[in-house]
Amino acid sequence: MKASHHQQAIIVFGVVIPFVLILALIGITLYGRGRLNESHAEKVANFERYKTARTQANALEATMATGQKREEIAYWRSKFEQDFIQSITENLNKILEQYNDTELRQTAMGQAPGAAAFGTASDNPHTRIQLSFEGAYKPMQMLMAELETEMPHLMLESLNISPMPANQEGANGKLNFQVIYLAWENPKN
Repeated sequence: MKASHHQQAIIVFGVVIPFVLILALIGITLYGRGRLNESHAEKVANFERYKTARTQANALEATMATGQKREEIAYWRSKFEQDFIQSITENLNKILEQYNDTELRQTAMGQAPGAAAFGTASDNPHTRIQLSFEGAYKPMQMLMAELETEMPHLMLESLNISPMPANQEGANGKLNFQVIYLAWENPKN
């Protein structure tokens, strides 16, 4: 049996097209809901990151407010902006004045050979310096602690210690220290 034109029009416009429109509406609704959920999840994650960062910033502000932290950071920044070679030379001389030549003395200072292990991995400008000393272990340990306190932008890259033979029998030998420091510099804007 063949459907008449009226029956075909009723089937197409009354059943098929509404069914397709309903399916399209359901599809668009599901797609929109998925995008909305995705957008909401992203916004919630961003808000959580913001709350975490805000909490950390508040904690940092509280830490900075206690004691002399702001003054220390201002002092460190002033050290950071000084000429590196002049600053390290002055600090080393000041520290070495505390020891006589038999306890600890500087034997060399120069640019470190090779590439920086840490510095090349970042885009931050840096300088590498090699220092050589001879003397006892404890004065050298104190020198390094004081130097790193005075120059917070220094980072110890390597330290090699080798014994020197004693000049006389029964005398304690000195140690040779080869120290390589990496010093972070102000970025050039």
